[in-house]
Amino acid sequence: MNQTPYQVLSAPLMVQTEVKRSKFLAYISPTQGVKQAKAFINQIRALHPDASHNCWAYVANRPENTVEIGYSDDGEPSGCAGRPMLNVLQGSGIGEITVVVARYFGGTKLGTGGMARAYGGAVSAVLAEAQTAIKVVTMELNFCCDYQWSNLIEQLLLKFDAQLIEANYGIDINYRIAIDVRTAADFSAQAHQRANGQIEIKIK
Repeated sequence: MNQTPYQVLSAPLMVQTEVKRSKFLAYISPTQGVKQAKAFINQIRALHPDASHNCWAYVANRPENTVEIGYSDDGEPSGCAGRPMLNVLQGSGIGEITVVVARYFGGTKLGTGGMARAYGGAVSAVLAEAQTAIKVVTMELNFCCDYQWSNLIEQLLLKFDAQLIEANYGIDINYRIAIDVRTAADFSAQAHQRANGQIEIKIK
């Protein structure tokens, strides 16, 4: 697993560009996985049913991922829309992102090179105004401990900037937390050491 944090979009955005009276409305959105990517594509298609074309591209996982990617020319000449759009996405360093460009034909043909530049330029324009955040790769840890160590766990959660997902109180406390994969082993080691060996956290 690649443990390095990466950029994702902070929010959806649309920017319109114009080339020889053809309008290009570029919509981007953060999308986790192919299912969300396709749902966003369908949402924009429904928003612009009268567009000449609704071309799209997505990178559904980490930015360097080359498996969960996709694109479509939606009737434009092959290689003139979807692929140039995907190239811009892949060059942006942003992961979990989908773009749909709705084109309204302005009456002047752009030629294959012109179309590739127009679609790629539309994506570049919207990305230039996008706000991004850093996504940390996390994993879940599940463990239990005696009530006497609850304060220790709270301290370690703060120290390691880990998120408490769930705590079930029975004979012991059963914890589910989300933590940066790069610091999970250190969290486990410190919990074990400071609880005098009474906390065991297995890392899969």
